[in-house]
Amino acid sequence: MIAVTGTLDLENRRMIFEFIKSRPGTFTREMERELDIQVGVLTYHLRVLVEAGMVRSEEEGNHLRYFPANDFVMGDRKALSFLRNRPSRTILLYVLDRGEISFGELHSLLAISKSTLSYHLKRLSEAGIIVVHKSGGTVVTVVDPRKLINMLVWVEGDIRKDSAGALIELWNRLQGKDR
Repeated sequence: MIAVTGTLDLENRRMIFEFIKSRPGTFTREMERELDIQVGVLTYHLRVLVEAGMVRSEEEGNHLRYFPANDFVMGDRKALSFLRNRPSRTILLYVLDRGEISFGELHSLLAISKSTLSYHLKRLSEAGIIVVHKSGGTVVTVVDPRKLINMLVWVEGDIRKDSAGALIELWNRLQGKDR
């Protein structure tokens, strides 16, 4: 374990840490693009931050997501990871907007195959973020809508970058639901 004292003395490391604090759940490649730091340099500084206990890394498929070490409990980190993933985020936004939505409605709203939609719904359900009811047709609801709506603030930049204008509309409607 590296001593925390002096860990943020270097400008690049400080920028990386601030980026992770402002965009928890970010990937290395996102930081590379946004901060314009070479991946080797970035990887080195991330390792130092992790060893210092300031940042936590979590595997998601073939990627590592980075979070401030003490800011999020496991369930919140998992939800943020899904909200950082465009297909999962889109599904969650539609479910939040409608309260509950059928599989058929979701499929007609999204430009993905039924098997891809099933894959994402299964992952979201296994993570405890949604519930899939299968009585008289498949209906999807969010387990804790208020909590998920409040977490959207952490991915607002991602939502605004999405090419579909409909997602920005959903964001604005969901902001109104929380008030």
